[in-house]
Amino acid sequence: MKYNTIVIGGGLAGLTAGATLSKFGKKVLLLEQHHKPGGCATTFKRGDYIVEVGLHEMSGLAENGAIRDLFKMLEVDKHVQLEKVPEFYAVLSDDGDFVFPHGFETATKALVNRYPEDEKGIKKFMKLIEGIRKEGVRLPRSPLKRKLIYPLMPLLYPNLVEASRHTVGDWLDKHITNEKAKLDLVAHIGYWGDDPYTLSMFYFGMPFSGFIQSGGHFIKGGSQQLSDHLAAYIEQQGGSVLLGKKAEKIVTHNGWVTGVTFSDFFNENMESVTISCDNVVANCAIPLVPKMLDEPHSSILKNNISTHTNSCSLLCIYLGFNTNVEAFGVKYYSN
Repeated sequence: MKYNTIVIGGGLAGLTAGATLSKFGKKVLLLEQHHKPGGCATTFKRGDYIVEVGLHEMSGLAENGAIRDLFKMLEVDKHVQLEKVPEFYAVLSDDGDFVFPHGFETATKALVNRYPEDEKGIKKFMKLIEGIRKEGVRLPRSPLKRKLIYPLMPLLYPNLVEASRHTVGDWLDKHITNEKAKLDLVAHIGYWGDDPYTLSMFYFGMPFSGFIQSGGHFIKGGSQQLSDHLAAYIEQQGGSVLLGKKAEKIVTHNGWVTGVTFSDFFNENMESVTISCDNVVANCAIPLVPKMLDEPHSSILKNNISTHTNSCSLLCIYLGFNTNVEAFGVKYYSN
């Protein structure tokens, strides 16, 4: 059997790519080495607890936004319920709790009331963050159009240009004087990186502004609901999702992809299988892809990614309580 596309990796990006291709009539095979789809968007059960692995809240769910449109197209809105989180986050310190509210005007007011000496810098920060979002959604998707407007970028997209020139740490040091104000502004930074001096203000600002504008949302029942729906959608459109299968090789011939070889992740005694396809979407860790390719493609990709550094790692501790957590002083969803 031959597929139009084989997707390697069943995280949300792979599932979304596979579901979208299926929607437009492509025959898709998705390979995932875990026993369930979703990557970070999964849940597991321990005793009476259903534990959320990683997707504690989603950003960017503004009405008529790209994610909302995507959810409608893939029928997510019909099968998955989203619960809005009460506040963006809360910072707990010896100086008392600071609750970062939703809404740019409300958030700006709360920050200025707490740090009046940094009013100018706070307003500049919020204006930049809001501008990043507004300009980001207007940015042309076509590489050709981006090249054509490049000389006009400072005029057409001043906030994107400003953000792309700074790291989060550099920008805050330049405009905010109170160290505690800086911490309150970016207490959420662990969602995107572990070092404000290497994290791009643009990369940070896009999702951050989404949380402020439209709030964070939790998937009712856990993120496995979303992952399971996308996997089922691929199958409903005539595609296939194979779990417990690890991609070993992207097969090429005369410079073109011709298939993928994979093995059973849980049974090493089973023989590897090669399935034919026209193209591949690699949703696995990028450093793994050169190992799946023959030369010269392996070296070309390895060279292209050689200047990139690995992203931060996360250590998650899951705690289950047999009483209401408010008894321990927990008053907010994200602390």
